Amino acid sequence: MKILILGSGSFAGQALFSDLKKNGFNVVGINRSPVKSKEYWPWIKKFNDGFNWLSFNIKKEPEKFKSLLKSINPTHIIDFMGQGMVAQSWEDPKLWYSTNLAEKSFILESIRDLSELKKYVRASTPEVYGSNNSFINEDSHFKPSTPYAISHAAIDFHLRCMGDKYNFPYSIGRFSNFYGEGQQLYRVIPRAILSCLTGKKFILEGNGMSRRSFIYSSDIAESIKLLLFKAQNKSEFNFSGDEEITIKDLIKLICEITNNSYEKIVEIGPDRPSKDMIYRLDCRKAKQTFNWSPNVNLKTGLQKTIQWIEQNIHFFSNENWNYIHKD
Repeated sequence: MKILILGSGSFAGQALFSDLKKNGFNVVGINRSPVKSKEYWPWIKKFNDGFNWLSFNIKKEPEKFKSLLKSINPTHIIDFMGQGMVAQSWEDPKLWYSTNLAEKSFILESIRDLSELKKYVRASTPEVYGSNNSFINEDSHFKPSTPYAISHAAIDFHLRCMGDKYNFPYSIGRFSNFYGEGQQLYRVIPRAILSCLTGKKFILEGNGMSRRSFIYSSDIAESIKLLLFKAQNKSEFNFSGDEEITIKDLIKLICEITNNSYEKIVEIGPDRPSKDMIYRLDCRKAKQTFNWSPNVNLKTGLQKTIQWIEQNIHFFSNENWNYIHKD
């Protein structure tokens, strides 16, 4: 068995990579960027023997990627690769469509030609369903509201067609918001923690009344392994934390844990365009099929994430906390 993670440098990608490596799996990572420092990813200190990680820009050398994929010849693939960021997708929709749909379809054709492939797992997003006050199950209709969400919905449809036409062995997971140690500093939870620990203002988008559920890194890894090794082919599953919270209350909770004043830390800023107000993922299918439920509650996960940032606060204080687009 050989497991390949595409987008191994994403937050979920590195969390899964470290989990699989720790558990003795033969795992290879492909990512545009090289491995981050031990401050970002504390787990790299445990692997003195190194690990199989390839820095490669698929967008610039697609044909070379095809050859590389054949040389690795994995039995299982997890795909986190793609253009992220929801609000920014309105600034250049073509980039999101070309990356998340056109280039992804090329990658999938290359994957389809592999001789030993047993399972391809794609990490999708609840954004494909759009904002919805009701709980959304895997059979719910797509209603995307941003170029980011449209691109994900389109490639999910494409995978379903590949399953029907070629019996392609895919599973799709849709997850509530990720968080945990190693997450990019511009994401809402790390950035709020940094503001609390340094006294710098945290800009809260709009009134902070959009509601979200969050899923901690170890629960992400466990759910992906279920998709890899337990899920039937041509299947789709929702995975979510079971605590729903407004972004405003999330920031208040972080302030409370770090002994900070919400009023002193937070500054209200403009809301982002086309923001979905709420996602409610119905996870009964995962619970009935796998007996899955999240193991880490929100407060415990936040405490773990705060501890990681506290231990590296001098390093992170000098890092850029803003999103920077990379070609």
